[in-house]
Order: sequence, then structure tokens, then C-alpha cells
Amino acid sequence: MSLFWVKWAVACTTSLTSMGYQPCWKKEPSQPARHLQGKCHAFFQKTSQRCRKGKKAEFCQSREWGKLESTVVSDKQYYVSDQEEVRVYRDLVLDCGNQGEARFTISLPEHIPSEGIPCIIIVGGLKTGRESLQFIPNHGNYALVGYEYPQKLRHLQKIDLLWHFFSVRKTLFHVPTQILSMAQYLAAQPWIDGEPISIMGYSFGSIFVPVTYVDADCRKMALGPGVMAYGGAGIRCLIRANFPGPRWIKSIAANCGEKLFRPIDPIDYAPAMKGNFLMINGIYDTQVPLSCAHCLQDLVPKPKTVINLETQHMSPENTELTLKLIRLSRNWLDENRK
Repeated sequence: MSLFWVKWAVACTTSLTSMGYQPCWKKEPSQPARHLQGKCHAFFQKTSQRCRKGKKAEFCQSREWGKLESTVVSDKQYYVSDQEEVRVYRDLVLDCGNQGEARFTISLPEHIPSEGIPCIIIVGGLKTGRESLQFIPNHGNYALVGYEYPQKLRHLQKIDLLWHFFSVRKTLFHVPTQILSMAQYLAAQPWIDGEPISIMGYSFGSIFVPVTYVDADCRKMALGPGVMAYGGAGIRCLIRANFPGPRWIKSIAANCGEKLFRPIDPIDYAPAMKGNFLMINGIYDTQVPLSCAHCLQDLVPKPKTVINLETQHMSPENTELTLKLIRLSRNWLDENRK
């Protein structure tokens, strides 16, 4: 075992004790462990729903809500051909004030009908923005918007994460607000059909969907039906599944990761989501184990649709699965946006 990882684990564990985030479930000492043999315990689900109401009220009252202020600082337009037509692409940057800059790419059909077209925001893995749009062969009669994560989150894939821990943590909190700033900007565009904008979160991006919908509810912003594909709830569960090394290293990493992601953990926000949602997971997924997937699927209130495919985790290299997910998501959205 590398001495670096030992030092990283010890430093991470000791440095987080001062962060002071106390989820409401921790205030109930009689509650059993969050996970029992890797499953989202039924008692925890009830407790989470109960305390989530108070937590949501606290979340909504903790800051001033209302219209998000943002300014367009860059808008570049160009044309790209897909399998069916020429698309109009726009790379935009919104200045969201103290929430940073929201960067995204819009794909529009060259000819837009007078009644407008529906809009979908795609929040994918760390390959984002225009890159995520390239995996969709036919964009159809939609305005597809690929969100690009702030550059600071690239450290999540690097060994120097510890040295950027607090700045990465702060940047994570900006993502939901940036997505809603985008939605507010897009809703005011002349080409939109007037229906609420939908959000589709895939893999890493699905983590941000629950907190974004709760944030929107606090702001009285309407969002359309949402999709969460190959996501789960319980940051500790997800990190244990993905972090390399022996169990004791996984445990320390899970503690650190829980502190990093805790304020946006779907396990806290999923019970308070409002709307209609599609959740897709893979039965043989080792990156998002079925226990983590079931936790999210159980916590999200009805109406919802759950599909568990006999697949491993989604990947851009798995073109067949990617196309299947696109087809499932699009068909479900077409049915539920009516």
C-alpha cells in the first residue's frame, strides 16, 4: 500500500471533523445504521421522509429565493451535421455571480416550427457539454442542452483532490444553481414550446438531479419530467463500490467522500422531489450496485417508472446501450410530457 494513500486517508479523516454538517437523520440516536448489508433500510426510508420535510423547510429558508440573476458573457453559434439534418449549435457562458459561470451547449434544429420545441437539459458524466451531445446520433425535434461541469471538478478524477478538497466541495454546491440558471435562461427563449424544461441525469450527473428539483421547488420554478439513469443514493455506498484498495481504505475514503458530497446526497433530497421521474439502472452494475440503485428508486415518491436492465454500468464505448438508453428516455419523455 502506497504511503501516499495512508497519509491521504489520515489527513482527509482528521481535516473533515470541523466541517460540522449534521444531516437530520444523525440527530436520531435510536435509528439503526443507514445501510444494512448494503441495502437502504426500510426504517431509514421512513425516517428520511419524516426528517426530510423539516430539512427541506430549513433548506428553503436558509437563503433568499426567487429569480436567479445571470448574464450572458459568451454566445458562439455554428453548424453541425448529425445523421438526419444540420443542427444549429450554440456554446454559451452565463455569469451566475457568486455561483460561478454556467457553461453549456445548445443543439437546435435548423428549422423550428412556429409552436416551438421542447427542451431537455442533459447532465452527464465528466464528459460534458458538447461531448455529451455527440453520443446522441439523432437529436430530433428537441432543443438538447449539454451542461459542462466547472473545471474545478476535474480534480475528482485526479490524485491531487485532497489539496483542492474545499474548493471542489464549494464548486459542487454551485452545480444545481447553475443548472437552474440555465433553465431560467432557456425558458425565456423564443424557440421553446412553453412546456417546463426536463432534466436528464446520467451516471455522475444523476447525483445532482434530486437536489436540483428540490431547489427548483423552493424557488417556485416548474420543471418537467426527469430522468435519472445509472444513479444511486447514499454516497458512502457509491464510494465503497468505486474506490480501489482494501476495505479499511474504502471505509476511510467513504467517510471523506460522504463529507464532500453530503449536502447534495440524493439520499437526503430524493424523498422531497416533486414531479414524474424515470429511473434506469443496470442489474450487473458494479459502479452503482443495485443496493444503491434500489435506495434511490425506493426514496423517490410516485409517480415514477423504474427500469432495471440486465447490463453493467453505462459507458460511451458501449454504443448499443447508449442508444437504448436514449430511446427509452426519449419515448418516456414523449409520453409523459403530454
